Amino acid sequence: MSNMTGPSAERPPLDPMLTRAAIARPITAQLTEVEALFRENLASPLSLIDEIGEFIANGGGKRVRPTLHLLCARMCGYAGPHSVLLATVLEFIHSATLIHDDIIDEATTRRGREAVNGKWGNNVTVLFGDYLFAKAMEMALRADSLRVMERLADVTLRMTEGEMLQTRYEGRTNLTSEEYLDLVQRKTAALFGCCCALGGMLAGVSPEREQALERYGLNVGMAFQLVDDLLDLTGDAEILGKPAASDLREGKTTLAVIDLLGSGDPEHLALVQRIMNGSAPDSPEVLELGERLERTGALERARAKARSYAEAARAELDGFPEGDERRSLEMLPDLLLNRDH
Repeated sequence: MSNMTGPSAERPPLDPMLTRAAIARPITAQLTEVEALFRENLASPLSLIDEIGEFIANGGGKRVRPTLHLLCARMCGYAGPHSVLLATVLEFIHSATLIHDDIIDEATTRRGREAVNGKWGNNVTVLFGDYLFAKAMEMALRADSLRVMERLADVTLRMTEGEMLQTRYEGRTNLTSEEYLDLVQRKTAALFGCCCALGGMLAGVSPEREQALERYGLNVGMAFQLVDDLLDLTGDAEILGKPAASDLREGKTTLAVIDLLGSGDPEHLALVQRIMNGSAPDSPEVLELGERLERTGALERARAKARSYAEAARAELDGFPEGDERRSLEMLPDLLLNRDH
């Protein structure tokens, strides 16, 4: 992953007016269309599918992936109908992966409310996740582009590889940072890169620019996931909608924890193993872990890594046309770095 990061630089303080709405302003109307198309295609004459679809549609979400796709397409000069279509397809794929994630993780909540598998059981839920993937591909056919279909198939394979790798990594306390960052690239960042590359593809940009857009998305995706990992360890459980250290208690070591364990201190290892073996969210072990991560600098090093990915993402926009869309794409990493959920 070293080829994706660049030197970190000091930036001005975050603009207090920087919000999701401000960043999405150039594409507000299109995002409204995406929301409508998302709901329309979740509806079904089959009552069970319709019921689950309505539950998912009402669950909200940041719509980061559609936002990235629409901004990149507009920055590159695309003004046709397929950007809204593909933005919706990408959100379908993302929703399907979340559903399958929750089954694998035996999660009980998602975004502060009951997870789909908690309401309908694993058997129905895994089939619904498959349905969303199939629906996404059916919708994507309307773009009438073999290249688009190949790109979507490729990213779906990459994400599935990531999920399979994660099941093998669970419970490992000797995971390296290189292994973990490769996992993040497959499981999370690949879809971000696809969102951006597809925007350029629709606009017919050169291969070099399409690759720059993909690298931008990959770096944004890496930063996004590293911040997610940090929030799992340091965020407010009520805001996040999940208990503290959920990842570690599910057997998943993330970058700051890998950093901590890299010191070789047996006390750090024993603490992590106790949490993996079933500590409660409010247990003294979880609080002690947070203190050790802060004291050793592991949290700050993980934050710095996220910032370096954000800076590398912004650098990929050099040479693209100035305008509202590019400005939003330049600001988006800051929003993701400073979020609280």
